[in-house]
Amino acid sequence: MKQLLEGVKDTQWEFIIVLGGLYGMRRNEVLGLRWSNIDEGQGCFHIMQQLASRETKKATGETLAELKEDHSLRTLPITNEASIYFERQKARRNTSINSDFIVCKEDGKPLSEGHISRDFNKLLKELGLPYCRFHDLRHAAATNMHQLTGDFYTVGEILGHSLKGIGNQLGIVGGLEAITERYVDVRLERKRMVLETYHKAVQKKAAKERER
Repeated sequence: MKQLLEGVKDTQWEFIIVLGGLYGMRRNEVLGLRWSNIDEGQGCFHIMQQLASRETKKATGETLAELKEDHSLRTLPITNEASIYFERQKARRNTSINSDFIVCKEDGKPLSEGHISRDFNKLLKELGLPYCRFHDLRHAAATNMHQLTGDFYTVGEILGHSLKGIGNQLGIVGGLEAITERYVDVRLERKRMVLETYHKAVQKKAAKERER
């Protein structure tokens, strides 16, 4: 992850990789994220919609759509380590264009799903990195967070997994919905702790590599 982040520094790909690799977001969630989803005051952002392809008789394009499952709706904290990437992306924003999409083309229109899938492989080749799918960044984030914290429940929340699915992984049957509703604030703080542990580990590894 640290090699990939260093390779895309100050490019259009940087924030895309941060969302996919550091936050484990799905491709369509990354493309559907908007500036209005970011709450700088609370230091968090909301995953509320996704970008979906649409095809009509006249044209093919992308449009915002609701997330397929309610459990995919989630709020994630902006860690201290990730905040620099949010700031850099904000600095790149072309305010002369009326667009709320964070990841977009120069004209403000959203990037297509095909752009991520097709050009991500080209990017890896240019950087001399082994082949993987963009979705594999999500798997890598999940694995790293699990290994670093052992907190399967919180990692599942970060990834937008269903409570039932998380409960099955932990061997818990029922009751998770009620618990989660009562402790929303506590859960957000726990998500911050898990994400910070992972993000600090990536940052620390990158720093060690630079010292060599």
